[in-house]
Amino acid sequence: MLFGVVLEPAISLMNKLTFKAKIILSISLLFTLLLLPSHNIIVNYWNQQSLLDNQLNSLELSEKVEATEHQMMIIKAQKELKKQLFLFVLGFIIIVFVSLYLISAFYYSLVESLKKLEVASNEIASGKTKIHLQSDVNDEIGNALYAFNTMSQELTKNLSFLDGYKMAIDETSIVSKTDKRGVITYVNQLFCDVSGYSKEELMGRPHSIIRHPDMPKEAFHDMWKSIQNKKVWKGVVKNRKKNGDYYIVDATILPILDSEDNIIEYVAVRHDITEFEKSKEELAKHKVDFLTGLPNKSRLLDDLTSTAKPILLYLNIDDFMKLNDFYGSRVGDKVLIHMAELLDTIAKDLGCQAYRIYNDEFLLLCEDGGSANLSNYKEVLKEIINDIEESTIDCDAPSCISFTVSGGISSYLLDSDSENLALYASNACYMAKLQHKKLLIYSHEMRNEEDYAKNIAWIKKIKRAIIHNNFVPYFQPIIDNTTGRVVKYEALVRMLDDGGRVISPFFFLEIAKRAKLYSKITRVVLDKTLEKFKTHPEYECSINLSTEDIVDKETRSYIYQKLEHYPHPDKIVFEITESEEITDFNIVNDFIKKVRTFGVQISIDDFGTGYANFEYILNLDVDYIKIDGSLIKNIDTDEESRIITEAIIAFSKKLGTKTIVEYVHNREVYHEVVALGADYSQGYYIGKPQASI
Repeated sequence: MLFGVVLEPAISLMNKLTFKAKIILSISLLFTLLLLPSHNIIVNYWNQQSLLDNQLNSLELSEKVEATEHQMMIIKAQKELKKQLFLFVLGFIIIVFVSLYLISAFYYSLVESLKKLEVASNEIASGKTKIHLQSDVNDEIGNALYAFNTMSQELTKNLSFLDGYKMAIDETSIVSKTDKRGVITYVNQLFCDVSGYSKEELMGRPHSIIRHPDMPKEAFHDMWKSIQNKKVWKGVVKNRKKNGDYYIVDATILPILDSEDNIIEYVAVRHDITEFEKSKEELAKHKVDFLTGLPNKSRLLDDLTSTAKPILLYLNIDDFMKLNDFYGSRVGDKVLIHMAELLDTIAKDLGCQAYRIYNDEFLLLCEDGGSANLSNYKEVLKEIINDIEESTIDCDAPSCISFTVSGGISSYLLDSDSENLALYASNACYMAKLQHKKLLIYSHEMRNEEDYAKNIAWIKKIKRAIIHNNFVPYFQPIIDNTTGRVVKYEALVRMLDDGGRVISPFFFLEIAKRAKLYSKITRVVLDKTLEKFKTHPEYECSINLSTEDIVDKETRSYIYQKLEHYPHPDKIVFEITESEEITDFNIVNDFIKKVRTFGVQISIDDFGTGYANFEYILNLDVDYIKIDGSLIKNIDTDEESRIITEAIIAFSKKLGTKTIVEYVHNREVYHEVVALGADYSQGYYIGKPQASI
């Protein structure tokens, strides 16, 4: 206790010195002791003492008075010499004591700081991070304590971030931990909420407690093989709830390694995608027009095959394109939705089914009761048209929009092939417009010379354009939504008329297909596009192919030949139009496998229209899914379109397939598709088709 009290001021003094000064002071004191001329002092002392002793002995033999006086002087000198020796020894002892005193103070000062670090380190190891060490020194030890405080603050901050991330994951994800055997050691509350089990029921149990019998054992074998090899495993798993129900999760399992790279546990993070999977199943089952909610053309064709005596009532909005251009697509879509709602109500009253088959084209499928009296249906359709034209809709225009409708009727009496009935009803409507009538019943006499003359005129134009090399590709940019940079272009066919005007494929493409001229156009576009991009290897180029192109043996051979001599085949993407039903997947898959040997990529075009279903994608090995513009154009205001698009994007990510969205025509739509996770964007907001890159 006394030693500590005595030592305290020395420690305080040492704390005021730098570490370097303490070392120098201690060493200096030691060297002072070592280098002190103690040897010379002691030797001189003994020499002088011997000399004085000899002199004293000599004087003792003399009896002179002077000798006695001299003897007294020698004795006095001896006493002085002994006094000096005493003082030297005393000083030496004091110096040794002070040196030991200061060295002890330095030692205790150092030990005290190290003890603080030791205690603080143990506290960190036990999980406590908010530690502040008080430092009274300004030397290197003080700097070390300051650095430790800084480290503690940063560690606390980082752990706070980690706690925030953990909380975010716990609140939004199903989380569990297991030991190396798969026994549960931790579950969060969401795990319990979704599975129906309590934490007590789950802790210490294997994960097989939630295994659903529908899950094959092979899936879990692959999972264990991956994570035991220290790899992250991802997959979709169907689990069983406590009540016997099921839920589906998108799971990611990570092996946690120690400092020696050994597995110590596994962490699983899951997201409940049950509703998404159910909606995906519903989308696969039901072929629905996404804008209006009515069944689409694909559903109509299915229903026609199961209808014994079908009668079709076809309706088409007059000059809808002009209406859409004048008021804008949003108002145009409101017109279509309003039309669909009216027809759906009318159809239910009549015992029929309403369909939207394309753009502004609608159909009512009815089954005749046996009379086959089409005049009755003519009156019904006339009444429907009158009701529609008298109706108005809410709109953004100053006054609500009125529109007119034309119609056509066809029946099972015309053709045993029910798939032709929709075409017949459409032709009847077309003839009604030409004759300025509201509706007509189709008859084979309607295949008039005017209709044929129109088609023949277009066929001549198409042939002339092929001969004069007037089919050209236009290129529309596609941007990477992550970087905002143009990384691809899609080649779009255009026809130049005799005056050099650019004609949209809307006017000639279907006629070219019916006239068996489409493959020639495909080859011209392929040649010119490859020639254009030969000097632009920095961009990928998408070229559209129909299933007719792929099925045609000569066109396939021509494509293979072009790829063999093209320097950058890995920059080519073939877009297969998804709106056309593929009847022979073997031919298409063989084509895909063949072009892949050259490095070509594959995209499904117009996904979400026509024969769109998820099973279709699973049958083809594709790199991209291009989501049709009918889903995208109003995605910023149409919640249903947004939900379906989100489902398609999520589905694509599960397959490892990239998504491209079309019809990105304004800033709002662009921000929406980026937020939904689409990989690429294309549309007039990005850039219009141009003849040059």
